Amino acid sequence: MKIRRLCVFSSSSNHVPEAFRQDALALADRMVEEKISLVYGGGSVGLMGVLADRILAGGGEAVGVIPSFLCTKELAHEGLTRRIVTKSMHERKMEMSRLADAFAVLPGGFGTMDEFFEILTWKQLGLHSRPIVVANTLGWFDAILSFCRNAVKTRTVSPRNLELFEVVPSASHAVDALLRRRPPLRAPGRLART
Repeated sequence: MKIRRLCVFSSSSNHVPEAFRQDALALADRMVEEKISLVYGGGSVGLMGVLADRILAGGGEAVGVIPSFLCTKELAHEGLTRRIVTKSMHERKMEMSRLADAFAVLPGGFGTMDEFFEILTWKQLGLHSRPIVVANTLGWFDAILSFCRNAVKTRTVSPRNLELFEVVPSASHAVDALLRRRPPLRAPGRLART
């Protein structure tokens, strides 16, 4: 399938392991190679900033969506192809979703988890059918994946809902996972790292 815009959720912290930073750079390089534009939260810091900077330096496009109250706190990126300022966090997520052909989730904190689970829930509810890829760099998502398996075991989550996203071993694999897809857009239901 053709992916023109990839929405990436990731950390805004500058204090992440170097492996996370290198993996974000590898994702950026693949996006530039495939001419895939970035849609993200609009910050200049953390993995988000690393990703945007590398894409822009490579001649790619980066669209940032940021709520007005975070423009100063989050140090909004000033060099983006386009910056969209929203009134709220909810509007931010709605706009990022509207712009994206697919979603990639990299290691991050509470905000990243909020974005991941919201976009996953929207897919579960049939509000969209776009692919979601989770980059399990250094096993960062292992605890979340264990939670998901336990939720299935206790029947609070249906097994078919684990097929709504795909896990790849690192962000550098995300683009290839998305490009090999064929309609209908359905993940293979694999939770273990490959």
